[in-house]
Parts: sequence; structure tokens; C-alpha cells
Amino acid sequence: MTAIGPTGILLLSVGLVAACAGTPAREPAGDTSWTDTGLARSEVVLAALGHLDAPYRYGGLDCSALVQRAYRQAGVDHVPRTTAEQAHLARRIPPARVQPGDVLFFATRGNRIDHVGVFIGEGRFVHAPSSQGRVRIEPLASSYWQPRLRKAGHFFE
Repeated sequence: MTAIGPTGILLLSVGLVAACAGTPAREPAGDTSWTDTGLARSEVVLAALGHLDAPYRYGGLDCSALVQRAYRQAGVDHVPRTTAEQAHLARRIPPARVQPGDVLFFATRGNRIDHVGVFIGEGRFVHAPSSQGRVRIEPLASSYWQPRLRKAGHFFE
């Protein structure tokens, strides 16, 4: 039996995400930035996952920069830099209807939104937490994250 290396896992992941994207949502004919929202979502997820284990750095690769970079790598250039600006601009969706590539906003210190991550499917999200200092995947249903979830949204047109 042959072991699958990191490249094989990445290619398999791309194939699975693309296969699970379902029927693509078409953008208006005048907008050429996205013709397939399912593909865009897959690209956001893969871009965010590409930063796994990267060190957290406030003002560098922090939570909002991770989101901005993931969307930018997927061709969405209008995502603001800070968590507060992202929470304000994101198109709100019910948290129960999140899809891979959507963003999740949390209030970790009181009621003000101060953290964001990218939903990757199967109840998990990727984020750049300041604690333990590295980009990682967490379960949304955890006793820590679930009660702190304040908003879900996305930046797709």
C-alpha cells in the first residue's frame, strides 16, 4: 500500500471540495469576477487551509488578515482588513445555514465582535487565534466557540 503525501492529500481535498460544491450559483452576466460561487467558496477554504500552522501575529497574520487573504486568494478583493469592518460589511446569513467559505464572527471578550474565522464544513472552522499562536481548525460546536458566535456571513457578490 502506498502512503499519500501532503500533495496527494491537497489534491484529494480539492477534488472532494469541488465535487461537493453542488450546482453553482450564477452571478449576474455583467459581473465577471465570479461565475461560480461554489468554486469561489472552495478556493476560500483551500486558501485559508493553506495557512494552517502559520504563526499568529497581531497586525500581521491575525484572524482578520487570514480571512482577507483567503478571500483575496480566491479573487474577492473587497474584504476589509479589521474584524470590526469585516463584521459590518459581510452579508449576514443565519448561522444554521453556513456553507464552506462563509465567515463566522465571535465575541470573545464581552459582547463586541472581536474574532473571525472561515467555516470549512463538517462543523469546523479555521482561524488565527491569539492563544496558542498558530492558525488551526476548531469545532464550531465546542463549549467555548458556540456561545460566542455572534454573526455568520460572506463576501460573495
